[in-house]
Amino acid sequence: MSSDVWSFAVDQDGLVIAEGPDGVEENVRLAFETLVIPFGTRAASVEDFLREWRRMTRDLGFGYTLGTSAAAVKRIDADHVEIGDLYGQFETCLMGAGEFENALERMLRFLEQRRSQAS
Repeated sequence: MSSDVWSFAVDQDGLVIAEGPDGVEENVRLAFETLVIPFGTRAASVEDFLREWRRMTRDLGFGYTLGTSAAAVKRIDADHVEIGDLYGQFETCLMGAGEFENALERMLRFLEQRRSQAS
């Protein structure tokens, strides 16, 4: 299922599974997936997180952290975020800031489309 963009699926347990673009390290994929697991399949949760992330970027610039119950992400600078492990599930790692937001946007679209197909 590799490609040049982030993609998502829902497994048999109802968990959202993330697949990064070609070349994304497995640890980065796992870090992102771990961060977003608490959102479940709720598009509104992803939308709220993305909205808050962008508000914090606008208001605070860099150095802020936003987390879920599974992991935390810190805005390092204009180009990088650090996804931090909370429970020994992955190695803390860097990800491009644009790629991070793009992955959240793609997840949001995936969940919205899934919801509309269920209606």
